[in-house]
Amino acid sequence: MNFELFGLSTRDKRIYEALLVRPTSSIRVIAEQTNINRGSVFESIKDLQAAGLVTYVQTGERRRYAAESPEKLHELINEKRRLLAEAHGVVDMYAASFTPADSAESPRFASFYEGEEGVASVLRDVLSTCRVAGVGEYRVISSPRVSEYMYHNYPHFTRERVKQGLFVRILRQGTPLRGEADVSERRYLGNQSDLGAYTLIYGSKVATISIDNLNRLSAVVIDNQGVAQSYAAVFDQAWSSALVPQ
Repeated sequence: MNFELFGLSTRDKRIYEALLVRPTSSIRVIAEQTNINRGSVFESIKDLQAAGLVTYVQTGERRRYAAESPEKLHELINEKRRLLAEAHGVVDMYAASFTPADSAESPRFASFYEGEEGVASVLRDVLSTCRVAGVGEYRVISSPRVSEYMYHNYPHFTRERVKQGLFVRILRQGTPLRGEADVSERRYLGNQSDLGAYTLIYGSKVATISIDNLNRLSAVVIDNQGVAQSYAAVFDQAWSSALVPQ
């Protein structure tokens, strides 16, 4: 398990696990058991105490340390979730405070992304843009090749989208798939050639994700209300005549 999730180091983890194996140990015993010098053990003990994972018993002038049950980690995870939930609202307010007064007339720009983390950033932007703008639906023109890659590599995005209650209408190239994802509706464009691109239309933005023959990912996001409205209009026209799965 990665203790960095809790702001703790690999050294902290080793010392915590040593205390689980041998409870109520002194700094000297822990140092001998882990081959970590006493000064470093003492620093890690302070970090573990701050996280609520280690306590101590004082006997005379002697202080011995004990590890809390690993079940305590669930409490830390729940606290992280609570703080992250609060952070969403704080970030939204922070971002809004830096919106230019003449933003309605400000020029919009295209942003470019590469690789898996770049695409992950685009998907996070879909969720945050829709949440901040109060948008409950977005549109997707789905390439079979790219969508298969994305569903396999970014399953967390669908979970977060469903959790957010964000509805998606998907126009998919190729043959129908079995089943439907939650909070979504699919229609099909028939046996057209795979264009190798996955386009998302959300809020005032249009994002296109593509993958080349070497499986290299790239994406471009255009933030322009007029462009987004044009894409949405073309999508809606195609949607009205697309094949409905039986």
